[in-house]
Amino acid sequence: MEKRKTPRIRFKGFSDDWEQRKLGEMADYKKGPFGSALKKEIFVPEGIDTVKVYEQQNAINKDWRFARYFITREYAQKLSNFETYAGDIIVSCAGTIGEIYELPHKSKPGIINQALMRIRVNEGFITKDLYKIIFSNKIDEFSAKMSNGSAMKNIPPFADLKGMIADIPSMKEQYCMGNFFSNFDTLITFHQRQQNSWKLIEKGVKLWMILTKNQILKRL
Repeated sequence: MEKRKTPRIRFKGFSDDWEQRKLGEMADYKKGPFGSALKKEIFVPEGIDTVKVYEQQNAINKDWRFARYFITREYAQKLSNFETYAGDIIVSCAGTIGEIYELPHKSKPGIINQALMRIRVNEGFITKDLYKIIFSNKIDEFSAKMSNGSAMKNIPPFADLKGMIADIPSMKEQYCMGNFFSNFDTLITFHQRQQNSWKLIEKGVKLWMILTKNQILKRL
């Protein structure tokens, strides 16, 4: 049976076939330096003339502010190929693999360590939102295929990663998809916050009832 070139459900006004493209065409990939380039004796206390080292925890916890290690700006220049800054995507590559995080506009420039991969998306070819969905799905597929029921400990080699193929629509349709998922995420976040607010109210009511009960018992 011939594989469909378009999804069954489409946004109104789009009917063109989706194109098969490799992940290697969609972005530029860079893994962190060898561990010997970032030995403990190289780290220095944070200061005016230091550069932070991004770790797996930044990607796993989706938090650019987490920082334990710093290097001098002079030494960072020697590792300029591994620089990362706002707009880059970082990915955890060992242990807990495939956790993906886009550094926000307020994040500080830094250097990725050996357990991270930096991705710079070709935004003239694919939107970041769609790329992140495709990348995550491909990593999950690779993990399920190669792990044989055990946890996969490393990200796929570049030769395998860049050769992975995905179907992508035109840029115009990609923007429509991005807007749809963005609005969907906003709605989810709104309801999660509402739920959290109700939980806080519930805790407050329970605490009030306990305190009131204790006051009544004291008067008996």
